[in-house]
Amino acid sequence: MVLTSKGKPLFILFSIIIMTVSWSASRADAIPDQGTPEVLIVVSPHPDDETIMAGGTLYRAVHDGYTAVSAIYLSSGDAAGSKGKCFEVSVEEKKRKIVALREGETREAWGVIGLDVSRLYFLRYSDKQLVAESHLIDGRRVDVLNAEGESAVAEIADLLPTLVPPEAQHLTIITASSWDAHPDHRVAYTAARAAAGRVKSERGIPVTLLSAIVHDELPWEASSCCLGDMHWPNPGPVLAYQALCNSRIRPRPPLWDVIYDVSDLIAIRAAALRKHASQVKGNLSLCMIVVYKVYYRRWMEKTNEAFWKEDF
Repeated sequence: MVLTSKGKPLFILFSIIIMTVSWSASRADAIPDQGTPEVLIVVSPHPDDETIMAGGTLYRAVHDGYTAVSAIYLSSGDAAGSKGKCFEVSVEEKKRKIVALREGETREAWGVIGLDVSRLYFLRYSDKQLVAESHLIDGRRVDVLNAEGESAVAEIADLLPTLVPPEAQHLTIITASSWDAHPDHRVAYTAARAAAGRVKSERGIPVTLLSAIVHDELPWEASSCCLGDMHWPNPGPVLAYQALCNSRIRPRPPLWDVIYDVSDLIAIRAAALRKHASQVKGNLSLCMIVVYKVYYRRWMEKTNEAFWKEDF
């Protein structure tokens, strides 16, 4: 037997080396090539929608070691809060402060999720000012965009492909659903879909578009958006398809295609959502009052994230 100077057999050292090499090889098989990453880009209508739709899914992508994650924000939510000036703060100054506040909250939320905030892109389009007309046709909303809405779609369709590195082999886009009651959410979907088509046609890589409802429709025609949240998200930890609106005017959408179990990440979802404090608690100095705080409590409790899936 060959011995070291201290009398310990060299074959033990060789065994450790062999085991280490074998473990490294098995890890190389399990982890995709670092030079050909998966790419995930969120097209979020407003700050906080990223976590509501996909907080757990995003956390996993950020920490899996091979997915490049970015986020584009259509609007900074400048219309949040009561209309008109707030105390002695003018309307324009109030909007400026709300934008700065909500973008700061968004950076803090991504800090919880773990993404470098340099990967966030705020486009700052006007909140709820992108759709000229909206009609329910055969149970589905058809929007006519105004000039600002068209500009927003074009800007996202131009920007998003530049965030996909040359070595990427697959792109996933997460955004709001075309079934969503909020006009900005449907514009985000339209923009994401346009960008997906661009990436597929120009780069030739497969693209998966995942979309989620945040605001459900009211069971009757109404000029105001988002009040459908009074019954959606439904109470309880699991998203219930049967809780979605189902009326003569807007039948319940088709059942979602994929649902991800994020029951192990409830604390992450809740912590990230709490960073959007102006939406969860309000901000009296900017006349931002949260009437239905139950919305966010329900989202914090959710153990799954459901999406409609489209492949390009």
